[in-house]
Amino acid sequence: MSEERHASFVIRVVQDRQGQISGVIERVATGAKEAFTSKEVIGGVIARMLQRERALPRTNPAPRRMMARRPPNHRSSQFGRRAA
Repeated sequence: MSEERHASFVIRVVQDRQGQISGVIERVATGAKEAFTSKEVIGGVIARMLQRERALPRTNPAPRRMMARRPPNHRSSQFGRRAA
């Protein structure tokens, strides 16, 4: 059975007046970034970033980011209630 891993990337794109695009691809888990200069190379950049990760020994996986919970809004729970 093959091991399947999911990866998340952030792609920031800039388009110039001639319509050419460039930007940066960031691997969310590691923060690794790599620039690109055309839309045709985006897939190759992502593939290289994944390949580099497979080549490195993975001894301690990146910690998962925890989302902070908002405290309950006590004011909103009182709407519609009449004072006694």
